[in-house]
Amino acid sequence: MKNQSTTQNKLLQATFEEVYQNGYHGTGLSAILKTANVNKGSMYHLYKSKKELMLDVIDKIIKYNISNKYARLLTVEKNIIDELLLIIKDTSKFNFIKGCPLNNLIQELSPSDEEFKNALESVYLHFENIIKMALDKAIELKEIKQCNSKELSMFIVALIEGALITAKKSQNKLNYLIVINQLELQLKNL
Repeated sequence: MKNQSTTQNKLLQATFEEVYQNGYHGTGLSAILKTANVNKGSMYHLYKSKKELMLDVIDKIIKYNISNKYARLLTVEKNIIDELLLIIKDTSKFNFIKGCPLNNLIQELSPSDEEFKNALESVYLHFENIIKMALDKAIELKEIKQCNSKELSMFIVALIEGALITAKKSQNKLNYLIVINQLELQLKNL
């Protein structure tokens, strides 16, 4: 059982890395297997196809990374907007050359495949929901004015993703921070 788990983790990580570097359509199964150092038979024991493997990457890596970065908002007891801004301004794990993995996959896969669209939308909605719950708490604590937290969470996530693509187009972190500074001004006015 341990070997199966290790093989699965190697496949997931290799798929994530290869697809992030080359896109889903630009990544062959042989490149994934080589990076993972896993043979085809072991892969097919766990996954029926590259697509099934990629769907698992979306669920187990992309979604996990969103939760790992933003879910701590749900444990904060006060100054929730300040904590949200700290998290958003932390660019240490962003790659302004390759862009956001979630954003890249949505642009590449959502228009052409319903299963990918649904899986990616689920991650995006998960992201929005974390922000919404944090905003609800901030409203409850009267840290911000009463507002439609669902719509505001959609705006914040769209703004983060838009800021990331704005930075990617010029490969300049400063462009991301300029957009986020405007978000900060808007949130401070609430």
